[in-house]
Amino acid sequence: MLTGLRVGELLALRWGSIDLKARLLRVVETVYDGHFDQPKTKRSARTIPIGIETAVILAGICPAAVDAKALVFATREGLPLHRWNLLRKHLKPAAKKLGLPGVTWHLLRHSHATMLDSVGTPIGTMQSLLGHSTPDITREIYLHAIPEEQRRAVESVERLVFGPKWTQVQPSTQTASGRVN
Repeated sequence: MLTGLRVGELLALRWGSIDLKARLLRVVETVYDGHFDQPKTKRSARTIPIGIETAVILAGICPAAVDAKALVFATREGLPLHRWNLLRKHLKPAAKKLGLPGVTWHLLRHSHATMLDSVGTPIGTMQSLLGHSTPDITREIYLHAIPEEQRRAVESVERLVFGPKWTQVQPSTQTASGRVN
């Protein structure tokens, strides 16, 4: 949710690919069912900034003695976590407790893209952060309307068309001298 990474990129993330001081994260590989590979596309290999809160979370789980090759999210044996087990045993139950049924890895990625859009992020920046090969993929597949933003948009158009209501204009008042303010 905080990085927009694909689940395979997240589970392949190694401590050597994170610079907590510069707040940067490098995507250099992906993992699927325990098999590591290059990122999905040429643009998927990327360096992205991370926010302060994300850096704090990562610093909190960072081991005292950092092995650059060690996975950030790993089993006790240092192997990559299994995406489907994580989803079934951890993510879905936690989301359900919060009243958020239907949460998936891809939903989190789409949500990240939609939130980037809602804060006014240019499409090229979103494309780069998400590692998409074209802006069309970002625009046509990953961006979704937020109902409250839709409501704000149509109300803004109404304000442009109709202007302020006469009832919203301050009524003039008369002073003791008979002057109208």
